[in-house]
Amino acid sequence: MPKQTTGQPVRSAERMLDVMEMFSFERPALSVSEISAGLSLATSTVRRLLNALERHGFVRYNAQVGKFAPHYQVVRLAAVAVQGNDLITAGSVPLDDLRKRTGEATQLTILADGDIVFVDRRESQSVIKIFSPVGHRSPAWDGRASGKVLLAWLPDDEVAAMLPAAADWPSGGPNASGSPEEFVRRLAVVREQGYAVNDEETEQDVWAVAAPVRDHTGRVVAAINVPVLKTRAAQAGRATELIDAVLTAADTVSRALGFYGEKTQ
Repeated sequence: MPKQTTGQPVRSAERMLDVMEMFSFERPALSVSEISAGLSLATSTVRRLLNALERHGFVRYNAQVGKFAPHYQVVRLAAVAVQGNDLITAGSVPLDDLRKRTGEATQLTILADGDIVFVDRRESQSVIKIFSPVGHRSPAWDGRASGKVLLAWLPDDEVAAMLPAAADWPSGGPNASGSPEEFVRRLAVVREQGYAVNDEETEQDVWAVAAPVRDHTGRVVAAINVPVLKTRAAQAGRATELIDAVLTAADTVSRALGFYGEKTQ
């Protein structure tokens, strides 16, 4: 008979993943005590987990600052994930074409645990650039055009579970939603028009448009967006041009993923 395994190896693996998820763009290097406090684990446990991760090349220790940071194995796996990802592969040429057509930054995002995650991008040709780096996460409800697209077609109860309570609703840009209820009403507008606009909802002078990418079932699996300075979007006909370009790019990716329904607009 095969030997039965206990839950301990699985639990240790889960804790290692918890440790890796502590690292972010805001906190690219962490000490044992910081990880211990963040995960409510004993420092001895965290040291054992980090030692195992270090032996396998997933983290490295910087003795000068006394902190750990992700290492080469993470980079290797990221490259493998990108190469084998149908969405990123399907979006590669459309993102190139979208940047060429608009001259602006182009970004591909997905929804993960209530956050939007930037999984691919092309930089703007403009001197002043507006973009988020690959891997960056932001709350899907913070007013970004891509976040509204990724939430707009979800069931109401799923969206409600992600939103902060009214008393904790944060302030944003000049045109930010003032409450969860207002944000939900704006999602209805997104569904009706087939795309989302961020008109200074996250911060002043920022304008962006995003459109949904659908898989073969018609489910929204990603968003393509173009962020620009509002002054550039305010030029005659520019906003309409950007909206049309983003919708076209999103439709191209959707069709590459097997979606042959009506266009997303």
